[in-house]
Amino acid sequence: MEVTEMPIHTNGEAQSNVFSLPDTDRDIAILVVDDDPDLLDLTATFLEREEGGFEVRTESNPSDAIETVTEVELDAIVSDYDMPTMDGLEFLEAVRQINEGIPFILFTGKGSEEIASEAISKGVTDYLEKRTGPDQYSILSNRICNAVEQYRASETLKRSEEKFSKVVRNSTDVLGIVDETGRFKYISPACENELGYKQAELIGESAFDYMPPDDRKEAMDKFFTAVENPGREPTIEFRFEDPTGGWTLVEARGKNLFDDDFINGFVVNARDVTGLKEREQELEQQNEQLRNMRKMLSHDLQNPVSIAADSLVLYRDTGEEQWIEKAEKAIDRMDELLEQVSAMRMVETDISETETVELRDIVSSAWEMVETANSELHIEDSKAFEADCSRLKQVFENLIRNAVEHSDGSTVIRVGTTDGGLYFEDDGPGIPQGERDKIFESGYTTNPDKTGFGLNIVKEIVIGHGWDIEITESEGGGARFEIDGIVYQPAVYS
Repeated sequence: MEVTEMPIHTNGEAQSNVFSLPDTDRDIAILVVDDDPDLLDLTATFLEREEGGFEVRTESNPSDAIETVTEVELDAIVSDYDMPTMDGLEFLEAVRQINEGIPFILFTGKGSEEIASEAISKGVTDYLEKRTGPDQYSILSNRICNAVEQYRASETLKRSEEKFSKVVRNSTDVLGIVDETGRFKYISPACENELGYKQAELIGESAFDYMPPDDRKEAMDKFFTAVENPGREPTIEFRFEDPTGGWTLVEARGKNLFDDDFINGFVVNARDVTGLKEREQELEQQNEQLRNMRKMLSHDLQNPVSIAADSLVLYRDTGEEQWIEKAEKAIDRMDELLEQVSAMRMVETDISETETVELRDIVSSAWEMVETANSELHIEDSKAFEADCSRLKQVFENLIRNAVEHSDGSTVIRVGTTDGGLYFEDDGPGIPQGERDKIFESGYTTNPDKTGFGLNIVKEIVIGHGWDIEITESEGGGARFEIDGIVYQPAVYS
């Protein structure tokens, strides 16, 4: 219910304006106007004795009564007709200038059809002739109660409609009412900002005509199901074509109100969620990238940490300097990985800085960072090309580790070049045909003790360089990874 501003007065002195709510439970405030003091007193006394809960004010002079109407919150006015300074109809006209809707009952002893007709034409609420006996006041009381009840209901409805209208006009959501076929009977002004159309352009149009076929089918299914089942309140996302031919992603919630005499339609509350969905997708991508970065760091640090620890054990046992050098290399590799992650951009596939690298050098360096047990490495040939040295080293570290782990520590690995790329293969158990499409997925692994991020990291780095990678089978039945798209420089090694 809308808050209204009214002047409040106490002891005849005007107070500051305050906000007050219409109170339907309070006594009915009545102003009785009659130039005969005795009749005025009788009318007021009998009304106050009625059970209607009346609070009665009286005025014998219509001019003073007009001032009271201006200053006091009233629910109804009861007025005589024949008064010397101003008759009841003139007083009615003055009241209507102040308050168009307040109930006004002409209670007069000078009744005639002419007066009654004129009173009705000027907007009197009710007309009652004065008679003898107290029963007339019970009739007057009933007339007042009925008039005030209708007046309060009308005022409540009007204020509710005004409030609803303000809410609809100022809401950023689109409020629509469609008929049983999906055609707009009403749509709020927000449609211009949210959908790009003026109200008049959409009234009478079918909402489904503005949806692409894929979205239209689902929307129609849910809509007609809700039409047949009023308890359903579907929520659906769909694309809505704008005047330029573009698409606005809309989220709409619907409610069947065909049984409501006032609405008689299907109410839809819709909003543009294009930007929201884009932000959600960006946030999810960033979160996924952060998760992958964290897991990648944990995964790739395992080997240099292990090598450094084991090398220090061997140094303490043998005193040979080679194990200190190996530990130092492992520590340098850890520093390199940590520095790389701290400076890494959010999009992992971005490769920002490259240099000329030699395949043999990269693979050999990666081999030293992996616990290879009894495995063997054969570099068939080597060429130079542009790459991010540190990131490419990660590729081979993960490929070597993957080959060793899946062959129980004893496998022969061969690396070489092709016309447009390179290959990496082993003679291990290989990768079944049905798993090759899944092997690069983040977190995919057949070993519950592993993270499943090694080969996903490989693919991310390869794609970041602008290359492609695929899995086939080696001549020995093992796994063969082929990377294509590399542009070679003249070879350093022959």
